[in-house]
Amino acid sequence: MTEQQQQIEPVDGAFKWPARESPHPENLALASKLCTALLPKGSDTKTITKHFPCGWSSNDVIQVSIPSPAHQRCFVVKLPRRQTSSCIAASCRAEALRTCWAAKHGFGPKVLAIHEESGGFVMEFIQGQTLTTEMIRQRLPQAVNMLRRIHEAEAMNWMRRYDPMEIVKEHLECVKERNAMRPKDVGFVEGIIHDTGEEVKGHPWMPCHNDFHSHNVMLRRASRDDSDCLLAIDFEDCDLGDPMWDLAYLTVNLELEQEPYRLEHLYGASAEDRRRVRAYVPLAMAHCATWAALHGGLWAQHQKEVMERLRKLVGDLS
Repeated sequence: MTEQQQQIEPVDGAFKWPARESPHPENLALASKLCTALLPKGSDTKTITKHFPCGWSSNDVIQVSIPSPAHQRCFVVKLPRRQTSSCIAASCRAEALRTCWAAKHGFGPKVLAIHEESGGFVMEFIQGQTLTTEMIRQRLPQAVNMLRRIHEAEAMNWMRRYDPMEIVKEHLECVKERNAMRPKDVGFVEGIIHDTGEEVKGHPWMPCHNDFHSHNVMLRRASRDDSDCLLAIDFEDCDLGDPMWDLAYLTVNLELEQEPYRLEHLYGASAEDRRRVRAYVPLAMAHCATWAALHGGLWAQHQKEVMERLRKLVGDLS
């Protein structure tokens, strides 16, 4: 079997997110150091570190626990992966800034420290869990309300413009260079990009998450002083965009592309909003498919499944 076939041949069975490789030992050590620095000086503490095996961030995500009776605490640390370039460190630093913004507005975890040299940052540990698609379906009003809060939050002058069509174009160019998708799928996605561009011209620019799906939403379990609530995570793509892209992306994540009105109704979308959501849905599916194609291996199954759904949606079953 050729390398090309290994990339695009699907595996048997339903797709599951692959586990990430473990962080570099130096990152585990740095994560411990950053967290113990938050404790009172002179504290004699030991740390227990473990990485989060699921998800697909460009950074290492490390949980640090301090079991000392005097200082029992838990943190989450994001650090640039050791084998990546300096631009990833800049991206991590930018994500820290965006996460601080989200925490200020009450829909993201608190940032406790930022490491100037690496751009990595320490966040509060959320007592709860990342949502599955089944769990977020049970909490759709809460999730969509949080999405509205993100869109209505104060825009900052450091926010750039996020254009999903340009992102998919970039993905597709890399896909073509690597020959990672069938030519007929490449041509199909090119048509989706063109058609979407004609439908969403002149949209508003508002703060958006731009990667809003179930794995990027956490349920904070109720404590003595409050009730269960949802928080968003992974704000690396948070910038100015079209809020209807966020809604379309969540629609695709929940496999509701045949009935987008469910989320539109909860959001309170206008007729113009609904038109743009439905224009973005095929692009959101193309985004998922091209991203999966770039990562190859176990992601080939995800690419296959999304392309089948996309062709069914637009009535092209060839």
